[in-house]
Amino acid sequence: MASSEVKTFTTELRENLELFYQCLQLAPPYHSVEKTLACLTTRLQNQTTDEEQHQMSHDDTMKWKIYLEAIIESGLNKKHRGIIAGLLRGQDLTFLPKSIRYLKEPFLTSQ
Repeated sequence: MASSEVKTFTTELRENLELFYQCLQLAPPYHSVEKTLACLTTRLQNQTTDEEQHQMSHDDTMKWKIYLEAIIESGLNKKHRGIIAGLLRGQDLTFLPKSIRYLKEPFLTSQ
């Protein structure tokens, strides 16, 4: 994958995480966000084929899967997990834009 494409995916994930934390009215744990983006970059460069990368650019479900894997691998899902889970459980999630609702999963399901 060309470095500009990797940058596109990392920029999108960064923006999604910033919006997620903004909607929750929490400051993002910046060091952990950077670690997540580094994990994503490594995965994209070393563990995906050109065909998978192309598919990912057109398939949100596939893209979200690799984003969530990077979040879990980096440990971001463990930062503020109790607070975030408390804010998300039992609430109408319409305050979260649909485009970032996938980000709630690792905070609600991780041990």
